[in-house]
Amino acid sequence: MNLSRRQTLKTLGSALLGAAASHIAPSALGAETKPTLHVYPNYGWLRGFGIVPSWGANVVEAWQLYDGARFREEVALAKQVHANCIRLWIEYAAWKLDPDKMTERFLDAVAGIAEKGMKVMPCLFNHWHDRKLDYLGTPLAGDWTPHFEYVKTIAKALAKDDRVLIWDLCNEPGSRDRSTLEFQWLSQIAATARECGVQQPITIGTMSGVNITTFAPLVDVLNGHPYGHHRNNLEALITSFTAMSKDEGKPFLVNETFPGAMDDLVRAEVVRFYSEMLSAAGFGWMGWVIREGKAIATRRDLPGWQRHQRSRLSPVLHQGRQAARWTGISHRTAQAATALGEILRDCEIKRQ
Repeated sequence: MNLSRRQTLKTLGSALLGAAASHIAPSALGAETKPTLHVYPNYGWLRGFGIVPSWGANVVEAWQLYDGARFREEVALAKQVHANCIRLWIEYAAWKLDPDKMTERFLDAVAGIAEKGMKVMPCLFNHWHDRKLDYLGTPLAGDWTPHFEYVKTIAKALAKDDRVLIWDLCNEPGSRDRSTLEFQWLSQIAATARECGVQQPITIGTMSGVNITTFAPLVDVLNGHPYGHHRNNLEALITSFTAMSKDEGKPFLVNETFPGAMDDLVRAEVVRFYSEMLSAAGFGWMGWVIREGKAIATRRDLPGWQRHQRSRLSPVLHQGRQAARWTGISHRTAQAATALGEILRDCEIKRQ
């Protein structure tokens, strides 16, 4: 049989996709297991932040030096500005050092967030890295079995727990097609979580464009990380997010956003127009980080490096000596604190 070039390419593409799919459990694609807890047609009411504990330069140090009382103090900052959810990072790289102790600390952190009346969005792995101040994560090389055991330990403990809003399987995987080892790995991570009986929806902390659609089959809720510094950049991203949500037939949320700036007032204005525009578009959102600290993009003591990183000093809060001096920028302007609180309060939408 003679095939045209187009027919040949189509046949070859189908064969490659079929081979990749053979490694993916049906439950990973959501074909067998559907969430029953915190399932909504949209998550436009979501208002939250990631927590990068100020004492940790990376995720391993954050959990090695974990202190429950100090953690609760930092979580309380988010509640001051009407947040209703915290994205809680943990990592296999930290957990493997002492699984029992790290699991205990993680569950204490979940309890600490819930005590403040907020939901938890666990983020289980990190694939975003920096050459100068890396936050660390889990490489794909080697045996994946320990990764699955880690997921089972965390997921089974909270599979039917109302305190967990959504599971974020991985922060910023870089794949832009489904032929990669990373996609195969995350497919199996998703399958493992669903096999644990998690009742909450699953998402993945993807960034934009084809990176989102690549992982769309694995998730219940699509996810984007908009970081354009200007309104027109954000408008374009919002338009693309809206189209993806419609095309995939899945709700969409933003669980990391608010690009930074070394100028406090510039950062305040970015928070303002981002929160207003995302809310108007119907997308729930979560700022990248609550407050200044030792980790990447939470510190201002490396100005040359920060300029190299597009000035991404991104904390939304800084703890001053008085509550009135918690600001959307830094403690030098209490007016900014008031403005941020008003922004978040005004756009807060209560679930019915």
